[in-house]
Amino acid sequence: MKPTEKKMTKQALVVLAVVGLGVFGYTQFFTKGVERLPERVCSGAADRVIAEKVLPNTMTAAQRGKRGAAYSSSRGTVFFCSVKTHGEDSILSGEVRVNDVSLAKWRAGHSPGDGKSREVEVKRIVAMVTSEGVSVYVPCTRPEQDRQKPLESYALIADARTIGDTRVSGVELQQYVADFAYQILRHTYRAEECQERQKFPAGLPDFE
Repeated sequence: MKPTEKKMTKQALVVLAVVGLGVFGYTQFFTKGVERLPERVCSGAADRVIAEKVLPNTMTAAQRGKRGAAYSSSRGTVFFCSVKTHGEDSILSGEVRVNDVSLAKWRAGHSPGDGKSREVEVKRIVAMVTSEGVSVYVPCTRPEQDRQKPLESYALIADARTIGDTRVSGVELQQYVADFAYQILRHTYRAEECQERQKFPAGLPDFE
């Protein structure tokens, strides 16, 4: 190989290396926003990996977990969690509320968005696909309600959904949203000191 050809080869390799580093740098610094969040988002309520599976690549991302005020009534939001991409173009969010509603009435108040009923149940915990996302129900009597008689049945209900573009869709997306709702529900159940002492499995069964 002639000296000129060797020089051109070295220059080409240098250019390729620079381009490769540039692509790597762009990927690491401009599309890994969600991956830079804490391993457990929203004050430790949910696994970050769920947001990684759901939300698209983005330059930056933000997460927030907020505990609601103590409620003396049987209704009200007690926990809120959200993960948002840069510019809030895509959002995964959910909230947990206390309610006085039976399982049957809760079921009747939710309808699937595509006309296909999808529901899973494990140890008295029920998750259902709704027209707006996923809802998860578990019986829960908090300490201050222990001596009060419910109109129907005391419960904690987690509702979660996505807004904007997502990496996945269909049943796969619904499963991730359900897992997110389940985790923030489990986190809140412990904080609310529910008297039923419900045992929570590692996760929900898959939607069929």
